[in-house]
Amino acid sequence: MKSFSIFVTLLLLLLIIAGATANLEELCKQATSSSTIVTYDFCIKSLQPIHGSNEVDAKGLAGITINLSMYNLAGIINMLSDLQSKTTNQTVLDALNACSDGINNGNTQLKIAQTLVSNGNIQDALTAVKVAEGSSDVCDSAFNQRGVQSPIHDAMHDPVLLCDLADLIIHLLA
Repeated sequence: MKSFSIFVTLLLLLLIIAGATANLEELCKQATSSSTIVTYDFCIKSLQPIHGSNEVDAKGLAGITINLSMYNLAGIINMLSDLQSKTTNQTVLDALNACSDGINNGNTQLKIAQTLVSNGNIQDALTAVKVAEGSSDVCDSAFNQRGVQSPIHDAMHDPVLLCDLADLIIHLLA
């Protein structure tokens, strides 16, 4: 958590030094205006608590949202790891392992998207974020194929919405 805060702070300082300015409310309004899934309120509630989120442009806000998505997926990875250590049922363990692989891939794709956004490769960044968005489906499928109810289905709600929000904000850059 501390390293995440330091990373976000350094990212924000870099963006502020570069002269990036914007209005969080306006960017959230623009990003969510065409979405039927991600709301303006979710955007504000998710990003406003992050220090400096009101002082960055769309590119900076995309970076912040991707970081927040990675942080939330890391929480899911920790939850899966805990469940894996406590599970003795091989079918459930197989599903947890497949789900964990999918979430790890999603997190890797978000790291790639972060670099791509920084380098201005917007279309490739969108593709990477779409893969991360699909990590929830990978998990659901892993459990459904084995006839097991997913213990993390509900916990995936906000991480998936954050990936969707990152996608919407990155679209502002296109």
